[in-house]
Amino acid sequence: MKKLIALLIACILTVALGVTAFAAESTESTGTITITPPTDVDPNVETTYNIYKVFDASGNGEAISYRLMSGKTTAPAGFTVDGAGNVSYAGGKEATSLTQDDINAIAAYVEGDTPVATLTAKGSEPVTSENLPNGYYFITTTTGSLVTINSTNPNAEVKDKNSIPVLNKAITGVGTGSYDEDGKKALAEVGSIVNYEVTITVGKGAKGYIFHDKMDAGLSYNNNATVTGEGVTADKYTVKETPDEGDTITITFADGIKEGTAIKIAYTATVTSDALQDNPAKNTATISYGNNHEYTTVPEKTEVYNAKFTVSKTDQDNKPLAGAGFVIKNAAGKFYKITKTTQGEDDAVVTTSAVTWVDDIKDATEYMSNDKGEVAPFTGLADGTYTLSEKTTPAGYNSVADSTFEIKGNDYSAENLKQAKTIINQSGAVLPSTGGMGTTIFYLFGSLLVLGAAVLMVTRRRVTI
Repeated sequence: MKKLIALLIACILTVALGVTAFAAESTESTGTITITPPTDVDPNVETTYNIYKVFDASGNGEAISYRLMSGKTTAPAGFTVDGAGNVSYAGGKEATSLTQDDINAIAAYVEGDTPVATLTAKGSEPVTSENLPNGYYFITTTTGSLVTINSTNPNAEVKDKNSIPVLNKAITGVGTGSYDEDGKKALAEVGSIVNYEVTITVGKGAKGYIFHDKMDAGLSYNNNATVTGEGVTADKYTVKETPDEGDTITITFADGIKEGTAIKIAYTATVTSDALQDNPAKNTATISYGNNHEYTTVPEKTEVYNAKFTVSKTDQDNKPLAGAGFVIKNAAGKFYKITKTTQGEDDAVVTTSAVTWVDDIKDATEYMSNDKGEVAPFTGLADGTYTLSEKTTPAGYNSVADSTFEIKGNDYSAENLKQAKTIINQSGAVLPSTGGMGTTIFYLFGSLLVLGAAVLMVTRRRVTI
């Protein structure tokens, strides 16, 4: 009986020790933190979240208490610590959210610490960190500077309320030509000024905004960007004198611009002679953002086109005809002229071309047909109605009457932008000869008159006798 009682006591102690161990283990229970990225993130964009433990915690799923972590002797500003190491919020138990100052203090408190977990989300898909000990956690996101804080008790869900910047770029005017309603395409004459406006809508938690614009050689930036917006003072942005590599324009913005602010950037570019080609002159705008500018918005692109008109010259037998010269004039009656400007010296010489319009046909650019009947194209044209005139007609051929052609606005098809026409010259017909019998008829007529007179005289004499 004694042995049996001893065995029962041993079993009871074993069970009791197991319950004690479980209870101790329960104070070190783990949970999960699930993070949901913003809903407007590009599906191909990856967002990194770093999770830092700020305080230890113990709880039963309903109540929770916090203590300083090992190695920490103070709490961040906004929190108090009692003699036993228990942490409380200085704002009181009734407070439901931290102030921005509190968040900044926590960020400074964990600066230099190693994250207990790092998660990478793709697009807006949620990600979860598991087996996190109960605690008070600070979560940073590379989409911006605003942070989220939560406790695992046992599981927590965090929604990243940061948002990516919204970028819109549009053509708002052209010197000579037209542009679409959405401002993404224009048909502009070479040498014209194109006006652009960019709108950046600041997202929540904005951090590290840098605006980039890259222009093709067909556009020449006029170095005149202006930045406006509510609260966007001169100390909030910098237009870099030397743009970043590959950029035509680089503008950096300070952190802290109010969420929802519409930043307006306006500038112009000139359509250059490099646009005298089949492809449009393009420029692309993006915003890089994040703690280390590691994210980039979807590019906003605009395109500037110009049209050309080509003439081919043949005779009535469809054979190439050389020596014909053509000019064109616009609806205002002015004649097309290509003006070339050379700048720089030695190896840095740059020649640019622009379309101008002159009053006198003698000053117009005249393109001549070669032995193949080919005529250089009239390039760099905007939309409008034009008249083609044959200024020089090859010897032996009749001149051709004027003809018109139209380039339609907001039509970027090859049929509209690359028009061509064949002009046929008829050779002159041989007029009837002014030779033939010449004066013979007059001599013959004169002889008949003389003969008639002689006959008349002889007849009269006979009658008299």
